[in-house]
Amino acid sequence: MDRPLRLPQQDRADFETELGRALATPQVRAALRDGGEDARGVERLRRTARENAEYVLAAAAPEYERYAALRADADSVARLPVDAPARERVSGWWGVLGVIVPITAAAAAAALLLLGYLLGLAEDMEVLGKAVVTAGWVAAAVAAVCLLVGGLGLLGAAARAERPVETEAAQGLGELVEARAAWRSALAERGLVPYLVAQANAGPRV
Repeated sequence: MDRPLRLPQQDRADFETELGRALATPQVRAALRDGGEDARGVERLRRTARENAEYVLAAAAPEYERYAALRADADSVARLPVDAPARERVSGWWGVLGVIVPITAAAAAAALLLLGYLLGLAEDMEVLGKAVVTAGWVAAAVAAVCLLVGGLGLLGAAARAERPVETEAAQGLGELVEARAAWRSALAERGLVPYLVAQANAGPRV
């Protein structure tokens, strides 16, 4: 019975894939033919490679260690909470300009406009009423401008805060993919193929 591979589940499929490819290489096939073996020899080599997986894997140990370390880092980053300082920066001055100032200015505008129109009803207060109404419309314009500028600032700040995280994640994913490919290549070239050729040349045990 084949012994289970001492590898994480996600790496066993890679080992089996590279084992299947190694068994199909011209070097291994030629060694089997020279030894007079057929398909039964392929299964024998597959079984002995699994039974001695630790020895085969040792040939690609440096590449696997780097791959495992990068994968562990990626898993750790994926579990991290959202960056709190980034949220605070995004909701700082742009938050004041985009939320607090427009609300305050809009409230002032409403109060000034109401007061100005009420004063305009009195004949002796007509000039003062017009000035207060003008001030109210100015406050309303300030509220609109701050709302627009602050809103755009919030969107821009949020985009800038997210961009480095996305870039770092993309770079980390690229390194992880390259490390996995490097491990699989080393596993095949330095581990599986030489081992299988040697076992094929040795022939089946009687």
